[in-house]
Amino acid sequence: MIQIGTLLVNFEQREIRQHGRSVRIGARAFDILEVLYRADGGIVSKDAIMDAVWPGSIVEENRLQVHIAALRKLFGADRELIKTVPGRGYLLVSENRHARAPERQGGPLANGGGLPACATTLVGRQGEVAQIVERLGHASVVTLVGAGGIGKTCLAVHVARAMREPVGDHVNEPVCFVELAKASTRDTVLKALAGALRIDASDEYLTQESLADVIAAAPCVLVLDNAEHVIDVVASLVEALAARNPALRVLVTSREPLHIWAESVFRVEPLTVPASGASTDAILAHSAVELFLNRAKSVAPECGADENAIRLVGEICRRLEGLPLAIELAAARVATLGVEGVASRLDDRLNLLTGGLRSALPRHQTLRATFDWSYALLDTTSRMLFRRLGFFAGAFTFDAVCTVATEPDMPIASVISSLSELTAKSLLSVEFRGAIAQYRLTESTRAYAMEKLRDEGELQRIATRHMHYLQERIEHGKVSVSGAAQGLANTEPRLALDDARAAFEWAFSPGGNPALGVALAGSLVGTLLQGPLLHECYERSGRALAALDALPPGSVDTLCEMRLCSAYASTLLHTGGAVREAGPLWKRVLVLARQARDDAFEARALWGAWNSMLASSDIHASFRFATRFQAFAERCGTPWQQILAAEMIAVSLHCFGEHEQARVRLERAIAALTELGPIAPGSLGVAVDPFTFGNGTLARIVWMQGHPERAMQLVENVVNSIRPDMLEPSLSHVLAVAAVPLALQCGELEMAARYLAVLRSQVALNRFEIWQAYGECHAGHLDILQGHPHAGLAKLEPALQRLLSCGFRRVLTPVIAICAEAMARTGRIAEARLKLEEALEFCNAHGEHFFIAELQRVMGVTTLEQSRVIQSNGRASMADEFETEARRHLLDAMQTAREQHAPMLELRAVLNFADHLLERGETARAASLLADVSKRVDLQSGAPDIRRLAVLLHLTHDTRPSLDADNGQPVMVNGV
Repeated sequence: MIQIGTLLVNFEQREIRQHGRSVRIGARAFDILEVLYRADGGIVSKDAIMDAVWPGSIVEENRLQVHIAALRKLFGADRELIKTVPGRGYLLVSENRHARAPERQGGPLANGGGLPACATTLVGRQGEVAQIVERLGHASVVTLVGAGGIGKTCLAVHVARAMREPVGDHVNEPVCFVELAKASTRDTVLKALAGALRIDASDEYLTQESLADVIAAAPCVLVLDNAEHVIDVVASLVEALAARNPALRVLVTSREPLHIWAESVFRVEPLTVPASGASTDAILAHSAVELFLNRAKSVAPECGADENAIRLVGEICRRLEGLPLAIELAAARVATLGVEGVASRLDDRLNLLTGGLRSALPRHQTLRATFDWSYALLDTTSRMLFRRLGFFAGAFTFDAVCTVATEPDMPIASVISSLSELTAKSLLSVEFRGAIAQYRLTESTRAYAMEKLRDEGELQRIATRHMHYLQERIEHGKVSVSGAAQGLANTEPRLALDDARAAFEWAFSPGGNPALGVALAGSLVGTLLQGPLLHECYERSGRALAALDALPPGSVDTLCEMRLCSAYASTLLHTGGAVREAGPLWKRVLVLARQARDDAFEARALWGAWNSMLASSDIHASFRFATRFQAFAERCGTPWQQILAAEMIAVSLHCFGEHEQARVRLERAIAALTELGPIAPGSLGVAVDPFTFGNGTLARIVWMQGHPERAMQLVENVVNSIRPDMLEPSLSHVLAVAAVPLALQCGELEMAARYLAVLRSQVALNRFEIWQAYGECHAGHLDILQGHPHAGLAKLEPALQRLLSCGFRRVLTPVIAICAEAMARTGRIAEARLKLEEALEFCNAHGEHFFIAELQRVMGVTTLEQSRVIQSNGRASMADEFETEARRHLLDAMQTAREQHAPMLELRAVLNFADHLLERGETARAASLLADVSKRVDLQSGAPDIRRLAVLLHLTHDTRPSLDADNGQPVMVNGV
């Protein structure tokens, strides 16, 4: 297309566009416009126009005038481009001449090459235009260098426009724009330049010297666009012209520099893109997003109307890495696919990003064509190297290139030369970390390289090399978990985790190699077993394990299988997977470890099996694995493993309800840890800190034994002891099962709220579905304690159900008790009883006794509520039966708690029973029970239950209970 005023006209396709939209015009008017344009600024008589448009016909002059008027109306503000020359005819003034001052008319440069069509507004490049104009004031040659589609031509056009605009009384130098896209030899370059200068292009006249003579006649700015494919010719020509005419200014666009003495290189960078997770306002502030929305709204005016769409636009621009051509092509697809459709199809971007403007050069009408142009300019060795580099998703080093992309007999000099060529042609970027060079392909460039690799049939061979290379690097700890190359290790940068991810995805894609993918996953999962990546570890290890089970036996080694099973089983306990699957996986690892005589994996399997049994509250099985771990530790373990074994047994005993024995063992183990000092690396073999692990459980036992303040001190010590290098999932686990629930039980609601806020933030960040559900349970409990039982249940019930449905029951019994009590007190008695009956049945079947007293207590409270409802309905005898049952449940709770040495749980049951006794006038018996339990708790504590005890003791202090000789029950002495 050519630009005439505000119109873009394609005479071959007979198409006119204005402001991005197609406009209609009559066929005769279009023919008249073409006749005037072809006259190249000359006057065309009325007869000549009518002969050309209406050949062989007699036409009235007024018909011609009607069509001329229609054309002028179409031009709008530019209607004066069509001038009437009285007595002679009409002429079409070229945009350049129309905008120029008249004193330049007549010289050859005045009618220099017209500027190609380009957007009126240049998004995000205004500062660069000013910098380039300023640089041209000092340098005779400026080359705009950048990747294909980065906007070099458009930037050059706007620089040219800026330089030819009059400033005050001064008329700037004329601009001559030369398009070199179709030039391929020295002669064709000279002819393109001659054509732009409007001079005779006959062979005997057209020489570099003759062109230099013409250009020397007047100072000007010469723009040479798209020079990369004739770079040597252009470099020689520009160097000669600059030497001949010091006043000449040359602006070149190319994918590589000219490398001449007069050249100043200006690197054209991508448009700015928003960071992941940026706010809506921050997204809209970036130039790539502005360009996308400008183009998209021309075809879909509603684009970007809501925050979700803007977020997706930010993601599209980020994945397209600010490349203007790709962004414009993507924006054009919004009309048919919508923003969400475009975002979801970027993995197939080479097929998606097509359909550029008809006015664009062919290589700018699709993203693939842009890369085709650059690829064709490479020599054979550079093409081979380029396509093989497609397997690197992140930064990579020269070492990586030599290992993966080259052949054994390829000279190193050839590799260096090819890397230099790829860098020069803007297909490969290079940056330095200290003295170390790191290379990177953009995501779009990499997609093209992978496509060429498939076309050449090299995919499987290079993939295998790449996989083996990655495995070796991962095994030696040279993979960065940050997803980007950071820092130095042994004088070389770490490999980006992105590479391993990309290789993994390829292996399990159609045409990939699942066996290689499983092997890579076996090496990779160890790197992923930490907080921010734990969910990714769950997904990748699960996918690889499924593939492994489908492969023939012996496809991968035992170590790989143990790693995958261990990783998947470990992550199930945090990410919301089916917890019941963890136990069989750990048993599988245990069998493999013993067959391979691998002590490290045997320890890990025994710990994992114990932990998974505890998570599903199979306390009998947990105790068996704890004793097996103890036997292993005594046979061949380290001192730290022996201490850990003691803690494991203590925790299982605690879950059985043997709190006193568990407390003694834990205190002894923690003291032994203190004596041993810091844990030696690798001395445990499992990802757990025995200090945190032991003290967290000890805090719960101390609370249950009546010392809330000491329990909270232990909690604070545990939270403070978590090291940054073991932050997650340790922190979330401690907060969920110890810090938050104990703070709530101890009445430290502000502290509980602070801990809960941290827990919710961490689990959302790391996608720990298990602990997220725990957080919602605790949030519901907090609401209940603050007097909002309905709001609390609305949070607690669905979260509790999520935990139960995936089989995770670790320290969940007290949550069930809290939920049931709130249900009973809000009138949902039948539901509460059912929930309690199911929980009691489960606990008795699996040996989970540590909170069974709470279930018995709440069953008593629920039954008392039921008795009151029945009493209010006038059925006194039935109410008495339920009251008797309720008393039995409360007495059972007191008895169980006493047997388990858990006076805090006993106190809670006593308080409920005392309230009931006082309501019935049995003050002496209430006083006796209260006085008895007060001996076993810290009366100086400010915990709510103990404060309530103090109130009731004061209320009943005048009673003097004694035992009835016949039944041993307290009797009233003072008649109160």
